[in-house]
Amino acid sequence: MARDPVEVLGRETLAIGELVHLMGDPVYRGVDVPRGDGRLVLVLPGLFANDMYLQPLRRWLRRVGYRPVRSTLAINVGCPERLCVQVEGELQRQRERHAGPVAIIGHSRGGILARAIAARLQADAATLVLLGSPVGAIMRMPSWSVAAIADDPPAAKRVTDAGSSFRRLVDPDCNVPECGCAFPPDLRRPLHPSTRVVSIYSRDDPIVPAAACPVDGARNIEVGGSHGGLAFNRDVYRALGAALAG
Repeated sequence: MARDPVEVLGRETLAIGELVHLMGDPVYRGVDVPRGDGRLVLVLPGLFANDMYLQPLRRWLRRVGYRPVRSTLAINVGCPERLCVQVEGELQRQRERHAGPVAIIGHSRGGILARAIAARLQADAATLVLLGSPVGAIMRMPSWSVAAIADDPPAAKRVTDAGSSFRRLVDPDCNVPECGCAFPPDLRRPLHPSTRVVSIYSRDDPIVPAAACPVDGARNIEVGGSHGGLAFNRDVYRALGAALAG
């Protein structure tokens, strides 16, 4: 586990190389990827991010036969309930045009939002895919806490502390999970029995430890690579193709 900030930053720059390798890999062209059924796939960004860096993933989803849905988040920071409501509004607009069960992919903090949204959708959430998200650790704790990202490595603590600071800045009235909003109970609410859950994470991740990611009862898949690079990882795309096809 990387602990020095410079080492963490250096490891995360590997995401650029992962994107380059993905662009040249047959999987990105859809070779040997099961063809999608046209269903909606909601894609959620990580902490401090927006939909821009997920554009390669959305393009690939469309290429292999799905209808990707943007989160519409300008930045994933602040009150999780407010963010979920915004995302759900966009998903509902898309569902009015394309009915049927949906799939949800959430990267890092986006996976935490995705878990709550899937719980709200119940049977309408066909598949939930978590990319480098500490949902497993959160679900194993007695109550929801951002401290759930196991073993509290310094890099992870700095990220969660920064997220909490920005939440107080952009949503000063939010003191989740003590606020009593719907998000904490929905995050921990059981999913519908028909919802398939896949958690994909990196053994090399310096931000969200691999130990925080496995989800009880889910298909848990370990790969190599950076935290940010999970959105561009060739092995992740192969696993996604199989997960979405069921």
